[in-house]
Amino acid sequence: MKEGRFYVTGGSAKRREGFLLPVMLSGAVILLAGGYLVGWGGMEAPGKEARTAEPEVVLCYGEVNPEGHIMTESAKFFAEQVERLSEGRMAVEIYPSGQMGDDTQCYRAMQMGSLDLYRGNSASLVEFGNPMISALALPYIFRDREHFWKVCESPLGQEILDNIQAECEGIRGLGYLDEGARNFFTREKPVTRVEDMKDLKIRIQISELMEDTVKALGAKVVPIAYVELYTALQSGSVDGAENPPVSYYYNKFYEVAPYYVRDGHTYAPGVILVSEITWEALAEADRQVLAEAARLTQDYNREEIERADQAAYEALKRAGVKILEPEDSEAWSEAMEPVYQKHGKQFLDLIEEIHQIR
Repeated sequence: MKEGRFYVTGGSAKRREGFLLPVMLSGAVILLAGGYLVGWGGMEAPGKEARTAEPEVVLCYGEVNPEGHIMTESAKFFAEQVERLSEGRMAVEIYPSGQMGDDTQCYRAMQMGSLDLYRGNSASLVEFGNPMISALALPYIFRDREHFWKVCESPLGQEILDNIQAECEGIRGLGYLDEGARNFFTREKPVTRVEDMKDLKIRIQISELMEDTVKALGAKVVPIAYVELYTALQSGSVDGAENPPVSYYYNKFYEVAPYYVRDGHTYAPGVILVSEITWEALAEADRQVLAEAARLTQDYNREEIERADQAAYEALKRAGVKILEPEDSEAWSEAMEPVYQKHGKQFLDLIEEIHQIR
C-alpha cells in the first residue's frame, strides 16, 4: 500500500502508512493490516486487472460470513460497483469471517467511526434501537421470497430502511439483502414437529425477538458468538442453531449438526449499513456512489440468492445432510402467537400492510 491513500474512519480521512491500526471493539483489539493488504481486503476479484492508480478514499466493510458465501459475494459486488461508479477514486476493502467482530461490535464500531460499512441483520438491529424493523424479522411474516422482495422494494420497505437512521444512533441503511430463510439444524436427532424442539439447547444471535421465538417452540436459548458456534456444536455445548442454507453450508455446520429442517421461521432481510460519521465525512458525489452501489447490489443479490440457495441444498445433499420438512407447518406458526403479542403489538397496522402486499 502506497503513501497517499486515505481511509475514511474515525470521522475524517486518515492516512495509513504501513502500520497496524488497533481498533477497540468492546474490549477486543482487532488489527487492521494497513500497508499489508492484498487487493481489497486481501481478496482481489478473479480476473481483475492490477490497478495502476491508488484510490483517494478507502472504506472498510465487515461481514461475518466466509469467502464464497452469498453475503460476502454481495459485499464484493458492492465494492466493484463503488470502484466503477467512482472511476477508481473510491475503494471498499472487505473483511469477511467476522474479522471485525459480531453484529453488536460492528454497530458500535460504526457509531465510533472505526468501521465504515457492515452488513447488518434486521433482528439484531432491533436490539440496537430500531424497533420498527422488527416487523420484518417477525417469524413467518413473509409468505415466500417473492413476497419478501415486494415488501423490501415497496415504499413501506423504504420507510423502514430510512427509520434505521432515525432510531439507530450513528448508523444509516443503504439497501436490503436476502440471505435466505432461516431454518433450525441439530446435532443428534431430527426435528420435524414443534414437540421435537422441547428442551433442546439452541444457539441464537443476540436478539430478544429470536430468543422469544425459540422459547415459544419449547427450546432453551444459548447465546454464543457466531465464530464459536462450530466448536459449541462439536462439543455438545449446544444441540443446534438456526441459519439460512447458504450460511449453514459455507460455515460447515453440517459437519457437526447434520439434521436441517426447513421450517423457515425467519426471513429477515440483511441491510447494507454505513457509519453516519463516515457518511458525513464524504462529499455528496461519494455519497451518491454508495447509494447507487447499494441499489445495484440489492438487484444483484436478488438474482443470485435463489441460485445460491439451490447450490447449497445440492451440496448439502451430497454431503449426506438430512434435509427435513415440518410435519405440520400450521403448528409452528401457531406457536408464535405470544411472540407476535409481545413484539408486534405496537406495529399491528404495519404488519397488516405487509400482509396486504401482493
